[in-house]
Amino acid sequence: MNGSVIIIDDDEDILELLSEYLLLEDYNVVGCGTDGLKAVNLYAEHTPDFVIMDIAMPNYDGLYGLEHIKKLNPNAIIIILTGNSDKSITHKIIQLNATKILEKPYPVEKLVSVMKSIKNHM
Repeated sequence: MNGSVIIIDDDEDILELLSEYLLLEDYNVVGCGTDGLKAVNLYAEHTPDFVIMDIAMPNYDGLYGLEHIKKLNPNAIIIILTGNSDKSITHKIIQLNATKILEKPYPVEKLVSVMKSIKNHM
C-alpha cells in the first residue's frame, strides 16, 4: 500500500473520481469530506499519510482545514487543489505551509506522481 489518504472537496464527482483512482493506485482512502471542518475531524480521527484538499468550499474552506490540521500536526502532508489564481490566497497557502499546490485542472496522474515523489523524499 502506498499510504492512507483523506480527500476533501465540495464537488462529489471529484471525491468519487479521486477515491476510485487512488484506490486503483493502491492508496487507502480512509475518508472523504466536503469542507475544511470535516477535514480537521477526519485528520484527527485517522491521521492519514496524505490530505488532498480543495481550497474553495462553502462554510469552512480549505484554508481553515489547512491551518487547523497544521496545528494538530505541523508535519502533516497536505496537497492543496485550487482553481483560484488570487495571489493573496496562494500566499496564505504557502504561509500555512502546504506541502504542495496543484492548479486545477490537473491530470489525476500528476496528483499520484506528486504523492509518490513526496513519499520518496520522506
